[in-house]
Amino acid sequence: MQSNDLARDYALLNLQPGASLSAINAAYFRHKARLIQQGQRAQIETLRTAWERIVADLQQPLADPTAAAQPEADPQPAEQLLADALRQQGLTAQVSLQGTHLHLGLNVLEAPEPYPAMRVLRALLNPLDLPKLGLKDVTTIHVYGLSAPKQAEWREKFETAPLTPDDLDPFSFKNRFSNALYFPAALLLGILLQAFPLSHRLLWGIDVWFHEFGHATVAWLAGRRAIPLPLGFTPIDPARSIFVYFGVLILLGLMFWAGHREKKRWPRLLAISLAMLQFYMTWLMSPNRFDVLVYFGGIGGEFYICALLIVSFYFALPQYFQWGLYRYPVVVGAAFTFFGSLWNWRQVRRGLQDIPWGSMWGGDGDMEMLSAYGWSNQRIIDTYNHLGSLCLSVVIGVYVYTVLKQHHRWLAGQWEQWQTAWSTRR
Repeated sequence: MQSNDLARDYALLNLQPGASLSAINAAYFRHKARLIQQGQRAQIETLRTAWERIVADLQQPLADPTAAAQPEADPQPAEQLLADALRQQGLTAQVSLQGTHLHLGLNVLEAPEPYPAMRVLRALLNPLDLPKLGLKDVTTIHVYGLSAPKQAEWREKFETAPLTPDDLDPFSFKNRFSNALYFPAALLLGILLQAFPLSHRLLWGIDVWFHEFGHATVAWLAGRRAIPLPLGFTPIDPARSIFVYFGVLILLGLMFWAGHREKKRWPRLLAISLAMLQFYMTWLMSPNRFDVLVYFGGIGGEFYICALLIVSFYFALPQYFQWGLYRYPVVVGAAFTFFGSLWNWRQVRRGLQDIPWGSMWGGDGDMEMLSAYGWSNQRIIDTYNHLGSLCLSVVIGVYVYTVLKQHHRWLAGQWEQWQTAWSTRR
């Protein structure tokens, strides 16, 4: 018996339960073409969801063995489905599938210019639809405006990137949708939480944590004991500690070992880099420089720790950390602090806000101590602004590199589409 949801899906496609797979596919393409023609693109997703549920239901094993033995009508070829769908758009097409290349020959009288036809084809041949149509291996679509058999008035082609299992897994680091869309959405959410006064007050403790961890990370890497407290205070022992040095080094070694075992580059690279930095800061750095870095590291940590966590969205950590899941809320929290601090120091540079003198508990704060070590007000302002700009550039650079690497085919197709539209308008 069909469920109510499945019955509604069939009704949406104007079909009766029990329709063949070929009839279901044909109805889907027919309705999709109609929605595109009417400009109702927002309803395509609902139509696709209904189609996918029906197809998934048909692919389930049948409980009745006698029903399974019933012959099924031969499925309609994908080429014929595409031809029918294009006919709904007023385009007569000759469709040919050759390996990973799909060739579409259009009547040049119906498509004298390439741009309108290409726009229809890109909408119909959505990567979400290709696998279920037997076109999951298609990588290139060639389009011709034919005035006679084998005589083309114009030629166009565009690349398509079908869905992969990683694209369906939100915890995969190769998911093209999360890397291109969810990442900036997480950054935007962090910015909005920082911008609204109510959420800013409720989440103000996140800023405090990153600030105190900025002090603590400098101390740990320099072999000193430190305890970052959520009360806005981090007690630090100025004396070197062998226990702290080898404790941190062992943790970095475990990270490297786990990354090596799971063949992940990022934890190995991170462990080696931090171990080298730890050696320098513990044994080679002067006590005077250590003091300056400790005071600098509070607000500095709001930049470099947050930026490191943000770009780590794209890099897998050992399985123990479950980073594929936790990276989403971590990026939101890191963006909350990073962009809030960046905005504040931009305001300080413009003269609209003062340097954050003092501390939470009264008395001298980090800025006063930096001044005591010879830092001028302008040097403080310039240093934090330059650090913020550098970290922002790294975040943007990693994002752009990842998108270009994973979506070069789609971007190339969009570039070709823009060129086609530009040449048509000229």
